[in-house]
Amino acid sequence: MATAKFILQQPYKPSNGKERATGQPSEDNALDAKRSGKKKEKILNPYPTRLYCFQIIDRKHTIKIKTEHAILPADWDFKKQLKKENLAGALEFNKRLLTLKADLLDKYEKLRADNPSLSFEEVSELMKAYGKTKEVPLDAKALFPALDEFITSMEGQLAETTVKKFKTLRKSLKDFGEKNKRYKKLSFGLINHSFLDAYTSYLRDREPKGRQKRRPEGKQNGLLVDSVDKYVKSLNVFCKWAEQRGYNKNSTYKEFSSISEADRKRKKQPKDIVTLTLSEFKQLCDHDFSKNPCYERVRDLFAFQTFTCQRISDIERFDKSQLHGDIWRFTAFKTKKEQEVDLTGFASDALIILKKYNYQLPKISQQKYNDYIKKAAAEAGITTPTKIVRYVGSKEIVNERPKCEFVSSHTARKTGISILLNDYGVPVTSVMELSGHSDLKTLQVYVKTDRTARRKAIGKTKPISEVMRVVKTEAV
Repeated sequence: MATAKFILQQPYKPSNGKERATGQPSEDNALDAKRSGKKKEKILNPYPTRLYCFQIIDRKHTIKIKTEHAILPADWDFKKQLKKENLAGALEFNKRLLTLKADLLDKYEKLRADNPSLSFEEVSELMKAYGKTKEVPLDAKALFPALDEFITSMEGQLAETTVKKFKTLRKSLKDFGEKNKRYKKLSFGLINHSFLDAYTSYLRDREPKGRQKRRPEGKQNGLLVDSVDKYVKSLNVFCKWAEQRGYNKNSTYKEFSSISEADRKRKKQPKDIVTLTLSEFKQLCDHDFSKNPCYERVRDLFAFQTFTCQRISDIERFDKSQLHGDIWRFTAFKTKKEQEVDLTGFASDALIILKKYNYQLPKISQQKYNDYIKKAAAEAGITTPTKIVRYVGSKEIVNERPKCEFVSSHTARKTGISILLNDYGVPVTSVMELSGHSDLKTLQVYVKTDRTARRKAIGKTKPISEVMRVVKTEAV
């Protein structure tokens, strides 16, 4: 009875000798290793390599069948002949391989049963032809021109930061194609699971712009798990748009996910969120930035954001006409929902900032905002050692730096929410209305669960001794 196994076309770097696809070094390399007294180091190929299915008929006859699948050698379990189970998309990928193996074996048995007179060479050719899966027909429009059209159509409809994500997606796909010849001329027809494996591996291993300066010594390159997931989600959004317009006839993208089961469980865990404490926020507001007017302006913007708990995209679009007494009414740029912010109590100082700038808040690019607020926070002495944990693939990356280096425009919104929930005890539902969040789970991560906070919260409650007396009496 015929058996089958999967073998990589080129699992090791060509410069590392002529290794066989089975994962064993060649006889020449083994001899060299023996002479030197050292074991020959096997360096895995850093690029996806083709998978072949070897149908073993008997000791003398083997059919080598080329498949449509490719995989990074580092992601391949040579022993099990499957994708490593802990990686993203492994379950779906391995399921397809096992299905293909079963189909090829069934095809061979059927060919032999229906045509016993066929020679081995004839059967071999028929099996090789069967192994070539039908390519998805080329689409009516090339991928990159369609992506350019998509980005242009989204400008003015979506937030600038959202549009920027798709521009970043385009650049990453171009860069990916330059490093992987198979995808240099990327079309919708090539958007399959093999592409996804190669693309997400590229993202996990790439060196983002500016990361060299910020990454602690000894830490590896690559995007975090959450960042890779955002790229995949952006790609899915674009592919859906292209499908709706008839540009894309390949619906494989609907099955895409960059998150493995292990990563999925991790994503459900509360994320490390950087916020300023109430005392740190006061410290920033009270600091004299007269020697650095640009820091003062960005500090005031940060404070206004904190008081109102709003996104920077809405702060940028503030207009005096939106102000009705101590109420700020506007349409949120991201959600397109009507928003109403009461500038009273904690938020009343926002009116002082508005008056300071004659109701015209300072204008600054988000990049400059993020650069300046870090420097302003450092000057104000907000340098508490802060640790956040993120993931690159399955590897845990612990990043510990002064808090000022983690501060950004979005930190202001988070800080305002945190202060209202934890210091002022404002109900979560009320904060949701103020911040414009629609999911309660999103706000739960801001609620402190440390022992001090719990003790403080419980300490505010009143004993119900009278009730306890009734309970005790009834128990007797």
